[in-house]
This record gives sequence, C-alpha cells and structure tokens, in this order.
Amino acid sequence: MTVTGTVAYIRDEDDGDVHVDLAVPASEAGLLDAANRTRQDGQLVTEIVPADQPGCTPGRPPRPASGTYSYGVCTGADLVTPPLGSQVTVTGPYVLDADHGWMEIHPVWAITVVGRSAVGAPAATTVAGALAWCRASAAPSADGYSGDYDVFIHSNQPDTEATATDAGDTWSHPTDGSGYADVRLWHTSPGEHISVTVGTASCSATA
Repeated sequence: MTVTGTVAYIRDEDDGDVHVDLAVPASEAGLLDAANRTRQDGQLVTEIVPADQPGCTPGRPPRPASGTYSYGVCTGADLVTPPLGSQVTVTGPYVLDADHGWMEIHPVWAITVVGRSAVGAPAATTVAGALAWCRASAAPSADGYSGDYDVFIHSNQPDTEATATDAGDTWSHPTDGSGYADVRLWHTSPGEHISVTVGTASCSATA
C-alpha cells in the first residue's frame, strides 16, 4: 500500500533498520491501531531495512548474519532517509508488528519526498533555521534501585532543558554541547510510556 504523511520521528535500530514514523492526515488515521496511538504518539511506523539503504553493494549482504538471522542481500534500492518535517509518500507491505502490537509499513519499497508538511499533520518546529528533533530511549538504571530508569536523550538542541515525564514523575536535565542528556526517573514500571521534551522538540520512549 502507499501512504502519505509527515516525517515526525526517525530512529536507528540495533538491527540496522531505520524507523521513519509518520504523522498521517485524518483521512489515513484508520491505518493506526491502539498501540500506534499509545506507544508511537499516534504515528505510523515505517522501516527502511539495511538491504535497501544507500551504500549497500547489490548482491552482497548488508551486514554479516547474526545467529540464524540473515539480513538478505543488497537490492540497490538506495532508499535515503527523508528529513524530519518533510511530507512523503511511502510504499510497502502494511503489516502488524506482532512483537509490539502496532501497524507499520515494513519493509519500505519506495519513499518519495513531496513537500514540507502534510494537511492535518503537526507543523515542524525550527531551531536556528533547522528542524527541531529529539530521540529517546530508556533502560533500568544501574543505581541498584528497582523502578529507576535512565532516559537517554539525543537532540539537535545543545544546552537546552530536557524533560522526561512518566505516569507520576517528571525530571529535567540540560543537554550538553552535543545535544545529549541523561534524565533519571524514579518508580517507573516496565512498559510505561515516557514523554520527552527538549526545547521545541518532543519525542517518547518506553520503559
């Protein structure tokens, strides 16, 4: 299927896939399920796999196999990750990610930038003329206390207050000169949704 939306979030996964999450217009909101709404900020997940990414030599594996998992062979598709805030059309299989429960386009077969913002989608914010963005992940803290989580934040906003919030806790810490921050939350439960703001950018993580 082919869908249209605005690139709201980009994340590089450990398996080499690139998540390009789309804010879709109201006309395509039926593509989202409950997990998209609660765990992906109401966005549709799309994934560019290593075999289709630029720099992959056609006919060769994009990376060595990991155990029984094969990354296939490079296709020469050279699918470039679009910039945050761009309006795109994405074509590929529309599937359920059974591990996470959300719907996604995976793998992306084609992705085309068609504009700057989609009708009904949030407008991109800017930082000194550039699109404001952040990415976040969470992991149990090494401080030895059950329920403590470190929220690792990367953004393009250096020396800016970064705030992480879960169901009952909010803490902040400024980003460093490279836009990184580590915010610790107390009494967080596994699977809990964590909202993050860094200046004018917002993103999320799951404990």
